[in-house]
Amino acid sequence: MTRYEGAGRVGRIRDAAVAAAAAAQGVDEFFDGVMRAARPVFRSEVWAGITVDPVTLMNTGGHYRQAVPLRYLPRMLDIEYREGDVNGLPQLARGPGPVGVLGEAVGGVRDRSPRYRDIIRPLGLTDEVRILLRDRYGVWGALILGTGGDTPPYGPEADAVARAIARPLGESLRRLHLARRAEAGGEGAAPAGGGPAPALVLLDDAYAPVQLSPTAGLWLGELLAPGEPPPSGSGAIGSGAPAGRTEGGLPPALYGVAAAVRAGAPGPGSSGSLASWAHTRSRGRVRLHAWRMDGPGPARVAVAVEPAGPGEHIALVMAAHGLTAREAEITGLVLRGHSTAEIGRLTRLSPYTVQEHLTSVFDKTGVRGRRELVATLFARHVAPGMLKDAGAAGG
Repeated sequence: MTRYEGAGRVGRIRDAAVAAAAAAQGVDEFFDGVMRAARPVFRSEVWAGITVDPVTLMNTGGHYRQAVPLRYLPRMLDIEYREGDVNGLPQLARGPGPVGVLGEAVGGVRDRSPRYRDIIRPLGLTDEVRILLRDRYGVWGALILGTGGDTPPYGPEADAVARAIARPLGESLRRLHLARRAEAGGEGAAPAGGGPAPALVLLDDAYAPVQLSPTAGLWLGELLAPGEPPPSGSGAIGSGAPAGRTEGGLPPALYGVAAAVRAGAPGPGSSGSLASWAHTRSRGRVRLHAWRMDGPGPARVAVAVEPAGPGEHIALVMAAHGLTAREAEITGLVLRGHSTAEIGRLTRLSPYTVQEHLTSVFDKTGVRGRRELVATLFARHVAPGMLKDAGAAGG
């Protein structure tokens, strides 16, 4: 018997959390259900569930209703993607286990952590726990829990639950990515009708908007963190915070890509730009393209927001199916119509090795051959959006 009630209770909580995750139809429902099931051990009143791009680990959305107050969010994401701190998501992803406790990572000297000094301590909390939701194919999200204050400390039983749920929740979140994209007309599909023009947002050193293009209000409203009130209007917005937002209320995904591009090394040879994607409320996935601005004026980062193209959807789909980098490369060549011999020449692999990779791709995607592979990926993940676009264009 351990210091907690026992492995039986850990198993029951794990099973309840996994069942809630598997039944979820959306990200909000996923994280609400998991936290409700794990409430006996995860008693934090300050927590967030985030989703990430499995390739770049950039923030793509999540559940923020119980997260730190919005005024702390710019600093939180600046530390995460630009300044750096212990237990960053890339650091945890490279580690052997799925759980990171801030106090342990700094050897008990919490003031060494800018996240502790600037966010955790001012909120009256004493520590932070991060649980990576990853399966064998990659990281799909994370649970971030604040502890201390009126919350019981993170103990052995909570740790046992965290380690038990990390992989199965990662698998469920990966399947949710696929389901959202595959359901035409659902949460992950682009809506019918002509879409708005791309938006441009210029941010200063403190990530405050200094200039917004006419469609920025609409796109920023689409990228609102779940649970925030919708904007009071759309269309053109003047300088300052968008309508309906509190101080520092830009979407986390936009903050993240802006902070990450500022972290890039300046100077010759640096592209000074970064691309990622994010979920929206009703317009499918969007592409976020950020770049540094080093000229005169207050703007330091520009972020463009536009609908994601079919190629970006397919890239995510291939990651969600768990394809390796080589398998994804070969699948891309198959989608472009190349034969096995041509793929071998382009990748400098033997036809036999190419076929081995294709066999693995077929197994992971549940198809029996290359024609079915192309048809399946196209029918599930590209055609619905194309058909809607064509219908809108045809009136």
